[in-house]
Amino acid sequence: MDQPRTSSPIDISVLVVAFNSRGFIDECLGSIEKAKERASVEVLLIDNGSDGTEKHVSDTFPQVTTIASEGNVGFALANNRLAQHAKGQYLLLLNPDAFLQYGALDALLDSAARHPDAGAWGGITLDGNGQPDFGNSIQMPSLRGFLSSMIGLFGAQDTHSSGITSDRRADVLSGGFFMIRRDLWEEMSGLDERFFLYCEEVDLCLRLHKSGYDLWQIAAAKAHHKIAHGNFQSPLRRLYQAAGTMEFLRKHWPMHRRIIAAGMMWKAAILRVSLGALLGWCSDRLAAAGRGYRHVALRPDLWLRGYHTRSGLKARLDRGALADRTKR
Repeated sequence: MDQPRTSSPIDISVLVVAFNSRGFIDECLGSIEKAKERASVEVLLIDNGSDGTEKHVSDTFPQVTTIASEGNVGFALANNRLAQHAKGQYLLLLNPDAFLQYGALDALLDSAARHPDAGAWGGITLDGNGQPDFGNSIQMPSLRGFLSSMIGLFGAQDTHSSGITSDRRADVLSGGFFMIRRDLWEEMSGLDERFFLYCEEVDLCLRLHKSGYDLWQIAAAKAHHKIAHGNFQSPLRRLYQAAGTMEFLRKHWPMHRRIIAAGMMWKAAILRVSLGALLGWCSDRLAAAGRGYRHVALRPDLWLRGYHTRSGLKARLDRGALADRTKR
């Protein structure tokens, strides 16, 4: 189905926020060309890292518009900066470690025509075995979800094994492969910059739902994803996830529900650290989880109030008090 054109000659502006991505950015940017036949596309990149990705992209991909780095300003603010320079009818947020499959951008554009009342459309991210990864199972935070995490029930996240064969409505779309109408992005004021990393797309999805828009996940739009190209069980990564979640809860949940959820998150972290200490000798998985959750368990002062507090995680990162090696 051909996508109707607007006054803009560009259909999709692809926004890439890099962070020490030089080792795989060529594969990401190179995949964009084969992902389109009919879609007109521009690519914009900003580098939150310090490994020379920005210069490398400027030298190797002159067609990519690079926006001057402001340091590691976070995922939300960096995407908002890119969007200010974008000209497309649609904005596509794409992780630098996501490699688009053939026709993925055309498929998203076609889906926008099939579901014109939707606000955003997402693709399917695949792991190294070609199966849908955990990014396709992101759920809106709930007390039931926190309880499931605490006691280790993950049965609801069945997309890993079953695959996704048809378009479906979604509560949340992954921010690593996420297309939204430009006018709606502006109406929503983009991503909320109080989120440094994690849950910024969950917040945007909730705001879209509250404004009456559906979200669609498109089966024909696929990308391989080098999941957490750093260490997935990095203690800092888990700390970011906890802080991002609490920032979301502070914004959207009443106090009593936040307290219950925070207690469940803390208890889940303590249980993982304890199991890692007791049984890590016989299970690499438990040992890795124990190491990964140690900051969340032992330093709740860094995440219990989200990011923007005087003594919290973001403040300590701004002061250089914590090494920042986490990649989205």
